Amino acid sequence: MANTTPILVASGQYVFRGEVTAETAMSPVDIAAKAASVAIAAANAEKDVVSQIDTIAFIRGFIDSIPGGAGPFGASNNVPRSLAKRIGANPRHAIYGREGGQSPQRFVNEFAEKIAAGEMSLGMIAGAEATGIMKQVGRAGLTVDWSETVDGDLDDRGCHWLFTEHEVAHGITFPTQVYPLFENAWRARHGLSVKEHRQLASELFSAFSNVAANNPYSQFPVARSAEFLNTVSDENYWVAHPHTKWMVAQDAVNQGAALLMCSVDKAVELGIPESQWIYLHSYADVDDRFVSARPDLAVSESMKLTLNGVLNAAGKTIADIDVMDIYSCFPIAVLAACEAMGLDWHTKAPLTVTGGLPFFGGAGNSYSTHAIASLTDSLRQSPSAFGLITANGGFLSKQSVGLYSAQAPHIPCHNADPALQAQFDSLPIAELAEQANGRGIVETFTLTYKRGKPDLGIVIGRLEDGRRFLSNTAPDDEAAIAILQGDSEVIGRQIEVSHRDGKNTVRFV
Repeated sequence: MANTTPILVASGQYVFRGEVTAETAMSPVDIAAKAASVAIAAANAEKDVVSQIDTIAFIRGFIDSIPGGAGPFGASNNVPRSLAKRIGANPRHAIYGREGGQSPQRFVNEFAEKIAAGEMSLGMIAGAEATGIMKQVGRAGLTVDWSETVDGDLDDRGCHWLFTEHEVAHGITFPTQVYPLFENAWRARHGLSVKEHRQLASELFSAFSNVAANNPYSQFPVARSAEFLNTVSDENYWVAHPHTKWMVAQDAVNQGAALLMCSVDKAVELGIPESQWIYLHSYADVDDRFVSARPDLAVSESMKLTLNGVLNAAGKTIADIDVMDIYSCFPIAVLAACEAMGLDWHTKAPLTVTGGLPFFGGAGNSYSTHAIASLTDSLRQSPSAFGLITANGGFLSKQSVGLYSAQAPHIPCHNADPALQAQFDSLPIAELAEQANGRGIVETFTLTYKRGKPDLGIVIGRLEDGRRFLSNTAPDDEAAIAILQGDSEVIGRQIEVSHRDGKNTVRFV
């Protein structure tokens, strides 16, 4: 009887920390090829693996994850086939994923289903970023051309807007502008002062940095103390309240990772030893709404559904998980996930296998490829253990979760609940007043910085009738800036908002 149970059989990672010259200025595809070669060798197969790869999915590059975006030094017209060319593969299917940090786990989930259905034989998931190299090339004035034309079919999943025009009009556009809104809402909901939250976040991420310091694939392998993270300095400057530089994902990385997946039968055919086999026990995917439509900005309903769905489907609780990697682009991503699973965020249990996006490196949409690679490597050393991956895209917008073990599952390729998305879609939506006038209270806020100086105050509030509004402080409102950058509680304060020319402006009462 055929055994099409999907398994992960190998992974590979690569990091470049050397001096960038015209000769060493590798493109993202070059970096991914190095990681892919490591994965192929790590499979320990008795037969040729490369010729058997029938599908390659490449995680979408961060630089072209906004419609119309493009790299400064050119790129391949067919990224997955450029990778295939470098490693000597000729896959039937080439996929370039859509935007979002959920992509690595979501591809694992998709590949598992296709392998189980007999639609895929041997698949590779790969991704890489060379943002650090790009920045150094630009500063050094080097001439680099990464343009490449490769023939062959391509399934380009495209990229999509993560925000509405109304959100863009009020500066709710980039992660460093949006996640602080969630962070402050969560802090206030839990009754923490500004100082208490900063201390909590600093202690949390100091532990992450300790893991990164001992990871050979980290881009920034330095252990940073809670005191350092909690102190504003030239090296740890304000980005947006309450986040300083080392509390956010660092994108200046040169990192690549690759995963190999196939069925049990294919692994036996290729002579891949059983010690390499890691099973996907349960998985789930849920996409959230635009930020302004979410009723409660202090919680993530999509996290609750995916995390608890995956654990429940496998008959597990968070106490049964031996190793995990919680997506960590900002402290709130970790705190919200812990809350969703009922895990005390003061836990001493390691919450990352890599060191997290601020310290291991925020390898764009591909970070969780590294997390899955590190987690599955760890599980191969502990065959009875269970590991959990949370992968997050956009602004807590897209969640993909996977539960792994070297132990074979009772139910192969188990989607926790295919109805989770429909369940989420039935939840209430916040009513938005795009043209807001009158009095209200602050629901959440942030103050962004530019070159070390306050730049833009963003306030989300509720009118007296309960409708939400988006707003900014006036450019000349120094009193509002002082309030937003202070340590006193802002959430719940009374405000007055007025609408003009497509924007809402707020003043404190």
